[in-house]
Amino acid sequence: MKKIIIITAVIMTMVIIKAEGAFVDTYWGVRALGMGGAFTAVANDSNAPLYNIAGTANATQQEVTLMGSRLFTGLEGVEIGANYFGYIHPMSEEYGTISFAWSSISTPGLRREDTFNAGYARYLNDVMMIDREVVNISAGVNIKYLTQEVKFDEEDSDLANTKGAFTGDIGLLAQFNNGISVGYSSKYITSPDIGFVYEDKVSNVNVIGLSYYNEQLPVLKIPYFTIAMDILMRDGETSTRIGLETYVIEGKLAIRAGGREEAFDLGFGYEFTFANNTKLIIDYALELPMEVEETMGSHFVGLSFRFD
Repeated sequence: MKKIIIITAVIMTMVIIKAEGAFVDTYWGVRALGMGGAFTAVANDSNAPLYNIAGTANATQQEVTLMGSRLFTGLEGVEIGANYFGYIHPMSEEYGTISFAWSSISTPGLRREDTFNAGYARYLNDVMMIDREVVNISAGVNIKYLTQEVKFDEEDSDLANTKGAFTGDIGLLAQFNNGISVGYSSKYITSPDIGFVYEDKVSNVNVIGLSYYNEQLPVLKIPYFTIAMDILMRDGETSTRIGLETYVIEGKLAIRAGGREEAFDLGFGYEFTFANNTKLIIDYALELPMEVEETMGSHFVGLSFRFD
């Protein structure tokens, strides 16, 4: 059992989640990562299922996203990868939006975490009798299945090496007509136990997000400008994420920056438009960790397709 603890501790240290435990939402969605992960009040694309499920109600087209990454490149003997797939399907304003997502982070031969999500969101203005010219309010729920796999050594070969559990997320998003948005997301609401031998609960995470969007920022004249901030609360600790985004060249080229206590992020994206309003978006993000030396950072590449 000692080797189990050692393996887990090493991997957790490498991904810089310290004492926070397993299933920490840090490495998902290239656009969101480029903004330092401050995405709870932005949440308007296929990254939304893992940040704020309520945001999927904003979708006007079907969208699919694929992400691949290599974490902490340059560190000798470290091979950590994170992958993400997201799909959102708007049905109608009346019936809302359904979504499916999968995220995975792994160190080959040692440990792997996978999360499967099925979500639903819709606007609540008609139910609450609220004028959409003032504010759009949406809500959503995510059903999640978590599974982790650990490679044990021979002396512990009699132990099951996989463990799974169900849980869920809920989200709310209010988007005012002055460009201000406020979001709330509660993740892993049941704090499921994914321990192999001893209890190991995934902590509930509560996030409050605030963002401001303007098609042209006054004075500075920055086009399609967004500034966002997330405040995360987990296990009695609070952390903050901040992000910026702008689109130039007629809204085709995205430039992003952001950060949190552990890392600084930069991101870029470019949108290609084809016939029938089909769009291909290529995104890249670079994360530079503050607490890990001798690394060239973590690199994330994503492809997104939007279509009717």
